[in-house]
Amino acid sequence: MNVWIKRIVIALAVLLLLAVAAAAWLIASFDPNRYKGVAVEWMKTNRNRTLAINGPIELSVFPRVAVKLSQVSLSEAGRSEQFAAIDKAALAVDVLPLLSGRVVVGRVEASGVRVQLLRDAQGKRNTDDLAGAGAGATKEAAPTTPAETTSRPLAFDIARIELSDVRARIKDDTTKLDGELLLATLATGRIADGVAAPVELSASADFRQPVLKGTLAGKTTLTPELASGSVKLADMNLAWKGDVPGASGVDAQLRGALAYDGAKGSVEAHKLDLTLGARAGAIQIAGSTLAIAAFAYDPAKQALRVEALQLRIKGQRGKDALALDLDWPQLDVAGTKLAGSPLQGKLALGGELPIDASFKSGAPTGSFEAIALPGFEATLKSSGSGRALDGTLHANIALQPARSAVDLAALVLEAKLQDKQLKPLALAVRGSAHASPEAAKWSLAGSLNANSFALDGSANLSAQPVFVKANGKFDSLDLNTLLPEAASAGTAPEGGKPAPADAPVDLSALRALDAEIALRAGSLAFRQYRIADARIEARLDKGMLKVPVLQAKAWGGALDANALADARASRVAVKAVATGVNVNALLKDVAAKDILEGTGRVNLDVDTIGHSVGELRSHLRGSAALNLRDGAIKGINLAKTLRQAKAALSLKQDAVEQAKQTEKTDFSELNASFQIADGVARNNDLDVKSPFLRLGGDGAIDIGKGRIDYTARATVTGTTTGQGGAELAALKGLTVPVRLTGPFEAIDWKVQWSAVAAGALQNKVEDKLKEKLGDKLGLEPAEPGASAPKPKEVLKEKLLKGLFK
Repeated sequence: MNVWIKRIVIALAVLLLLAVAAAAWLIASFDPNRYKGVAVEWMKTNRNRTLAINGPIELSVFPRVAVKLSQVSLSEAGRSEQFAAIDKAALAVDVLPLLSGRVVVGRVEASGVRVQLLRDAQGKRNTDDLAGAGAGATKEAAPTTPAETTSRPLAFDIARIELSDVRARIKDDTTKLDGELLLATLATGRIADGVAAPVELSASADFRQPVLKGTLAGKTTLTPELASGSVKLADMNLAWKGDVPGASGVDAQLRGALAYDGAKGSVEAHKLDLTLGARAGAIQIAGSTLAIAAFAYDPAKQALRVEALQLRIKGQRGKDALALDLDWPQLDVAGTKLAGSPLQGKLALGGELPIDASFKSGAPTGSFEAIALPGFEATLKSSGSGRALDGTLHANIALQPARSAVDLAALVLEAKLQDKQLKPLALAVRGSAHASPEAAKWSLAGSLNANSFALDGSANLSAQPVFVKANGKFDSLDLNTLLPEAASAGTAPEGGKPAPADAPVDLSALRALDAEIALRAGSLAFRQYRIADARIEARLDKGMLKVPVLQAKAWGGALDANALADARASRVAVKAVATGVNVNALLKDVAAKDILEGTGRVNLDVDTIGHSVGELRSHLRGSAALNLRDGAIKGINLAKTLRQAKAALSLKQDAVEQAKQTEKTDFSELNASFQIADGVARNNDLDVKSPFLRLGGDGAIDIGKGRIDYTARATVTGTTTGQGGAELAALKGLTVPVRLTGPFEAIDWKVQWSAVAAGALQNKVEDKLKEKLGDKLGLEPAEPGASAPKPKEVLKEKLLKGLFK
């Protein structure tokens, strides 16, 4: 028996030796490059992707699995477009620790990595098939069991990581993310659970949505804690240079220690120091700092601690100096227990009206749910250059750390402004406000001098873009009291000169937010405009501003209009009806032109596109109409000019007159309509009536070039017996062409006497004939203003009728 046992043991030993020898020979002779085709074919068959391995593969399996790859690329599923590519990569994993559930990695090295990560609006990713869902398939992940969620995380230990030139193209339509990340270099020491590892990196971002462009570089010490999903950063020295949403030219450097506990959701910081420079709109800051000796936030324990917070902001707003200091020595909150010190600070703003403000609060009270800063008080003072400002602000502030929200209650603002160029202003506001990262709302009421107002609204700050809904009501609002005398003068800006053609028109600001706004004002004054019972309702949606309601009483009548402005197409459209308006006042206010008088109705329906004032004028199209009563056309007195017909006709020469503001042609009724295309308004139905004249005409008004080419046709319909009656009688029944040409600022009126000379001579001969026939036949002269009988009619009545008595 023992012999057989001995023989079996020997046989097993021989078999084991042969197996080890065979395994050693297999490992030594195995060439992974022979199986490239298998991998390529498997990827094509199972994932419908094209795998290319153009470099050699190096593989070893014991005592660690080590692989080296080069020149590897993988296409998108079902498309030839590249999904990922690697120039060089190396990975080594120890075999034996895997048996105990530990991953020990000797090294991770990669360079020249490029990957494209996409997700559409329906949530489908371009990596779904690689995760096992199958090519083109999208399946919901199977729910995890409690055993899976509470299982011990896989332990890993990486000796080092060295990455260079790693690029990721990211486009996520679900979260509105679009841009590129570049990891220029990343080098770490040993990465393991609970082990502090040095990390040094250099990276850059170029995102179009949201706008994020710049570089991040620096070093820190990283300590991961896998069991709690936590991470600690010590000895931080990180710097960012570039643009972030809402700010450009950001130059920030962060030092200190920061820790995040994933299980508790808590944050701790020690000796945190932030240095910042940036530009946000007209505000430029440089050398600003935020220092916190200690900070701790633990929502599970309802704890918050702040020690020695110091904020120092220095910079400029435009050309004016700006400075803000804030100090909060201590705040310690634990549930319902709270202890701390008041905060205090000051604000200084330079400029024509320099402001010096100081603020402080009482000692904080309350609990973690709502930290109250009672008795917050700010004083505003300013003096210099003939101006003085004196004001106070009182409020009770409540901070809600769990919601990152702030409330302002019992808000009272009182301020007085004295300025040698303005009327004294007294502002009083009372109300409340609330703000959080997701939303804000406000309700304010007050008075500006003796004019009361009320404002309320809300904002959805989590929307993209921000959505604002606001309502405002003013009893009376005179904006001219807020402007210098030169700016509030009752004339059009710049002495009535039109804006230059190359002046840019930029509607991009309409994309900044979405909004619904409703405003009412009993009276409104701004520069030369005086409006009563104003009502405006507007909607701003994705760069499109629609104003469906724009109503007011102005220029002695009523205005009812709607309008739109589209930033996407740089388009503006207006449709308006003004009834019972003084057209002279309207033209003076809107166009700074004094060319027409009268009261009546004005219709306008136009739209245009362009990125400059000249383009908007040149692309104008639509229609317009005038229906006026009891007015005048300014620039020439046609009745007076036609009374000079005798001298002009004798010369048979046209007369040219420059438009004069002192001359005008009165009318009892004026009607005209215009068709507008490519910036040119054309009219062919002018109808002007006066006691002695009738005007028609046709021509074009080039709004883009600011010129007119129009022919008015004046017909004498009646005469007087007074001075000039005889001259007008010579033109009775004739149409005198009057051509208007030239720029709007210097219109030439050309009376074309040569076109009516023959007709005037015929009228004169007929008048002489009538006069002699009348004498012969014993006819009474015609009544003043009445038409004399024609010779043919006289013969019929007096001579032929007598033959048959």
